[in-house]
Amino acid sequence: MTPPTLQLDDIQGLAVRGYRMPLARYRFYRFTDLAGGRAWLGALAEPITTAVDWPDGTVSTLNVALSYPGLEALGIDGETLSRFPQDFTEGMAARGPNRLGDVGPNAPELWEPVFRERAIHALLLVWARTEEALEDQLSEADALCPSGVELLADQPVSMLPTGREHFGYQDGISQPAIAGYGEPLPGQAGPVQPGEFILGYPDEIGQIAGSALPPELRNNSTYLVYRKLRQDVASFRAFLQAHAHQAGGEERLAAKILGRWRSGAPIVLAPDADNPALADDPKQNNDFDYKRDDPRGLACPLGAHLRRCRPRDQEPGRERHLLIRRGGLPYGPPLPEGAPDDGQDRGIVGMMLNASIERQFEFVQRAWLGDPHFNKLSNETDPIVGSGGTFTLPGRGLPRRITGMPRFVTVRGGEYLFLPSVSALRWMAARTP
Repeated sequence: MTPPTLQLDDIQGLAVRGYRMPLARYRFYRFTDLAGGRAWLGALAEPITTAVDWPDGTVSTLNVALSYPGLEALGIDGETLSRFPQDFTEGMAARGPNRLGDVGPNAPELWEPVFRERAIHALLLVWARTEEALEDQLSEADALCPSGVELLADQPVSMLPTGREHFGYQDGISQPAIAGYGEPLPGQAGPVQPGEFILGYPDEIGQIAGSALPPELRNNSTYLVYRKLRQDVASFRAFLQAHAHQAGGEERLAAKILGRWRSGAPIVLAPDADNPALADDPKQNNDFDYKRDDPRGLACPLGAHLRRCRPRDQEPGRERHLLIRRGGLPYGPPLPEGAPDDGQDRGIVGMMLNASIERQFEFVQRAWLGDPHFNKLSNETDPIVGSGGTFTLPGRGLPRRITGMPRFVTVRGGEYLFLPSVSALRWMAARTP
């Protein structure tokens, strides 16, 4: 299938490219006035960062997404709203318990109030290379914000001094390649038809993604999943220390749990020791295949986090569940090495982009990360973001099972959002009641 030409000047840049900037702010808003909300969207359409190549010297980016209640507050007519998929209209809090396994400590009633009450209408996303550039971009955005647009919450995130996330892992190494947008690297998923991620384009089975929506809203738009996760760093470190002997050391156990060494080197290609040079080489750090290189999980356990996130080779059609992951920046202060838990809230904010929240994000959460029988295992959820339990280390003899694993990650909130095209922003801004 020949990929269509992507309309890069109409697609918000976040949908197809990683910004790789160390600082960001995520601001949540509520519309208290229909005219004010529409005026704001119209004003944002011009400075929005698109997928067109940046000019030299770009130091910050700006994007905006809308919730279903936000579209309602903007006065979008009922017939148009009825065309949006059920996953988006219901939202993450309503679907979390049954679709995502958000129960117990992850239950929506325990989330931060802005997510629990589904108060969010819009999310403004700003990334920057420096603090000065971040503040400048936020000031420019504030100047565009009229009355009738109320700030609800402000989430700062930033790269840690180590350049990694709180558990010590290098993040954001593997992303699918979109057909028509560059060539895939060795081992990279794809090229995947753009309709798997961007509405208005053909998907992997030849259908136009988002075909139920009117073209003014559909074309070049997508859905964004925002998910805030608290990380229990002290517990994670204590677990590695207590069970290091079962895997040949703390660092090797950390690599077994994730599927990569903390440098980012895949354990399938470096089973015995870390290889930072391999981690830094984009032509090698994804060039592996579980079925070919490690079918029994002797290097990368069958239940490792990355093996669950992207099974890679297990059966045809897996590309229909792929996600584009964005954000990935930590929030909260780092916990110094060797320090006890200080009670500070710290974690990571993840953002995933997909054409179908149900078929992509929710499927991955439920069928891969949360399935206790994934890869024919028994009573094992994901070792990083799962609910604890058992983790199996396959061996040439009997497997070793680590039992009583604690929960390392707790959901603090999230929402399903619509990331409209630039032309869709203008279309919504121009509508009259």
